[in-house]
Amino acid sequence: MPVLARVYVVRHGETQENRDGVIQGQLDTSLNEVGLKQARIVGEKLRSIPFEIAFSSDLQRASKTAEAILAHHPGVELQKKVELRERFMGDMQGKTKLQAALGDRRMESGAFFAARAETWWLKDILDGTALLPTKSEPYHVLVVTHGGFIGTLGRSLIHSRRLSCGPGVVVQRCLNTSVTIIDVDHSRSGVIKQWADMSHINDSSETVEKNVDEI
Repeated sequence: MPVLARVYVVRHGETQENRDGVIQGQLDTSLNEVGLKQARIVGEKLRSIPFEIAFSSDLQRASKTAEAILAHHPGVELQKKVELRERFMGDMQGKTKLQAALGDRRMESGAFFAARAETWWLKDILDGTALLPTKSEPYHVLVVTHGGFIGTLGRSLIHSRRLSCGPGVVVQRCLNTSVTIIDVDHSRSGVIKQWADMSHINDSSETVEKNVDEI
């Protein structure tokens, strides 16, 4: 079946909190120097993709990464979405895992987080693209969000059978500015063609391997 939309899901660039192992959740943290560099690099990687639609979390670490990508696509308006925020981590936000272990978590439940992610997908990706004029080539959609959100979205959609994994695709952790590609067809089914690709980042010392926001 022809592809209706090709969705590029990008995790934001590095923050100092990522580097220091601090739980961010929905804190509005900013990109550090490495993160700004990563955003420029992933922007170069994706500059040839003819994006027509772009979404990001409204938190600046995601929106600034999206803006770096869209610097090569000046006609595309960035839609900032509260629904694309990372999981709310309650009293753990702003703390390391060791510090957080001593306090009251009061975090967004996993079930609510998954429902939020899947509801956004249904509304903005499936319903939104279905309303667009028919054309021979797929619509190219940029989504810049957070590592926990991407993983939760992927696993939730696979569990509900709205997504399947293409050959050789394994759902695993998403590093900063990793790129995931999902093809959606006219039946509203999706296939993950690529998960968390990092081939654009050559210096492994500039990647944080662990995401403490994923619990």
